[in-house]
Amino acid sequence: MFTISSGTGSEGFSLLGPALSDEKARVLKLNIEKVLRTRGHTLAADTLAAYPFRFQDGTNDFNDEFTVLIAVLPLKRYEELRKLTKDSTKRRDVVMIADVARELGVYVRFIAAELELTSGLLAEAKALTRGEIQKVVTSYIGVEGGYLGDFSYRSHADFYTELDLDIDPYEYEGTTRERFIKILSESVPDAQARILDGVLQRFPVGSSTLRTQERADTIRSWIRRLRGRAGVPAPAPKITSEIVERALQDAGNLLKTSGPVSAVDRVHTALHGWLKAACADAGIPLGTDPSITEVFSTLREKHPKLRATGNGAEEITKVLRALSKAIDSLNTLRNRMSVAHPNEKLLDEPEAMLMINVTQTLLHFLDAKLRS
Repeated sequence: MFTISSGTGSEGFSLLGPALSDEKARVLKLNIEKVLRTRGHTLAADTLAAYPFRFQDGTNDFNDEFTVLIAVLPLKRYEELRKLTKDSTKRRDVVMIADVARELGVYVRFIAAELELTSGLLAEAKALTRGEIQKVVTSYIGVEGGYLGDFSYRSHADFYTELDLDIDPYEYEGTTRERFIKILSESVPDAQARILDGVLQRFPVGSSTLRTQERADTIRSWIRRLRGRAGVPAPAPKITSEIVERALQDAGNLLKTSGPVSAVDRVHTALHGWLKAACADAGIPLGTDPSITEVFSTLREKHPKLRATGNGAEEITKVLRALSKAIDSLNTLRNRMSVAHPNEKLLDEPEAMLMINVTQTLLHFLDAKLRS
């Protein structure tokens, strides 16, 4: 992710959810574009029109509330926008988008772009979010007078040399904090993981009141993610509903900002909603308020496209029956060990990720079968 505009105050943010309905967002973007063109900010207007920016609610470590204008882009367009806004003159013009949005009543504090992960059996490692980077800087290392921890300009440069990273902080402007944030933000996931490893070695747990075991464990979880231990990517199902799309989007946001334990409830909701939508699409009747296990069993038994008749039919049927049991367990874990309810005991991170992977794998399979 890279930030085009960050307003004033804290530079980090976390995404919460959609700030506006699709229709309100469309109308607002149209009016911002018209104002920009009228005032001669053609580049800003063209940028807003050319990229799929959306309005998201955001917050930071100080619990500030604001709106983030963010575009999730494939690699080619991501690099295109990054190079465009690297030019300071062009960036200043694009920043006018936020100024006009605020003028029209929506407090856009950040404009940012995020790389869209490519599809495949496993997702690519997800880079650190701005909020995660800010937590490393302010909540773990610590900043005083612009200096990051005990880094001097010289020791900051030596830090990357010791990690065998070809990074020269003297090529960046600003304080050690500003240089560190810029370097970490622009680095690929593997380099980010090595930098975080270096941070934990240089600033061990207990060397400051900020550097708690809990915060170090959180950073280690980010390192695991950055090294490719990510999950099955979320599908974009053909059969869908508003609740399915919203739940999948929420799950993706929670995975990035809060971890898999927080996302279990939302993937459960997405699967439950999708199964009901698939039954409705095929005209398969359901009882009143059916459980997720009941809906899956009904769909599997009554939808003609889910009757295993091809190669390996017998074994595929066994797998689907086993998945019925997995869904039943998911339902129990969601109710008793997730943040869906005020449970005292929560799933550990690997087990939560297992539930998410199983759910999204099943969604991929079912959607592919019903599309055929």
